Formats: sequence, C-alpha cells, structure tokens
Amino acid sequence: MNYSGALNIFNKTISAEQRVSTAINLGLLNLVDQEYIEEASSWVTDALAHDRRVWMTSDLHFGHANIVGYSDRPFHNVADMTAAHLRLLHKVPADELIIFVGDMALGGDYTHAVELIRSLPGHKVLVAGNHDLTKDGKCKLAREKDLFDAVVPFLFWQGGLGRMVMVTHYPAVVTAHDTNTSVINYHGHLHQNRIENTPWVKYINVGWDVAHGLICL
Repeated sequence: MNYSGALNIFNKTISAEQRVSTAINLGLLNLVDQEYIEEASSWVTDALAHDRRVWMTSDLHFGHANIVGYSDRPFHNVADMTAAHLRLLHKVPADELIIFVGDMALGGDYTHAVELIRSLPGHKVLVAGNHDLTKDGKCKLAREKDLFDAVVPFLFWQGGLGRMVMVTHYPAVVTAHDTNTSVINYHGHLHQNRIENTPWVKYINVGWDVAHGLICL
C-alpha cells in the first residue's frame, strides 16, 4: 500500500468517527500534508532499519483531572498522574524516537502542559488526536516552536511479511477493498477498551490505559 492507499483509509476512518464534532474531524483532515507525513514516516523506518528503538504511547491527558476516575487510573489525583507519566517518559533516551498517538493534554493550564511536553527527551512526533485540537479545529500544539519534530494526522510504513503499518488516533477503518494485504494499526482513543481484529486489520491499542507504559517497536 502506498500513500494514496493510507490516505484513503485515514479519510474513511475520520468519516466513521461520529462521536467527535465535525469541526474537529475537519481539523484533523486539514493536517494532511503528503510530504510531511512521508518524511515523518521515514524516520520510523530508518530507525527500525538501523536497530534503533521507537517508542509509542497515547492518551496521556496531561492536566485532565476527570480522566483519573473515568479510566480508573491508579492515582490519587492529577498531580500524581503527571508525576508518574513524567517518570516514565524521561526514561526515553534523547536520541530515540517517541510517537505520541494523540490526546496529549486536556483542561488545566495549557502553558504548563506545553512546558511539560517541552521537557520530555527524545525526538517527538505527535499523531494528532481529537483532544489535541480546539473546538474550531485548530491544533495549537502544532504552532508551538520546536515542541514536536512533527505533528501529523497519521503515519504509515511497510512492515514485516508485506503488511502495512498505520498509526492513527482513531482505530483505522479497513475493509477488503482497501488493501491486498493485512494492516497493523497502532491507535489510541479508546482508553481501556479494545476493538476486535478483522481479517484485514490487527488493532494494537497503545493508550496508557491499556499498556500502563510505553510500547517499544
């Protein structure tokens, strides 16, 4: 599958997500830039080809007090959650790649959230999620200078056994008509919930509420 095939899957995935406002979904679509997506995706393939680790997580929700109860996170409060996230993320070496699969922060102090993200080591890529956008569909984090190495709506690359790998915040919508091979989809958005695999796509939820840590490719 090439870029156009990955883009087709991404467009279908956005169209299928009915719980998120049209403005935010349009904002995610407006982040599509072929050159930018292909460049960021090449960082992943280059790292893997040279036996360098690539880390992944999603739905950290910095500053979001209600997520502790909503997802039954094992913290007393949002300060405890933030401290735990930081301890984990600061273990990533400065020269390795980490992909955040959306929903970095919600509520709280935006400036403080930016400071927390800026303090994190590693080469950081954000695959934007719905909570990374404002109600009018703007991604403020993408405008912060040197905060991320890239902010993209999805990533894709060729995996083992000829399978396509896609990284999307929403679980990807893939049918038999979309690809002549199966797709591995790293995603977030569902928090502690999982989605069943199909003959065409294997879903891997990299959200904190499933992994309680970082996924390493």
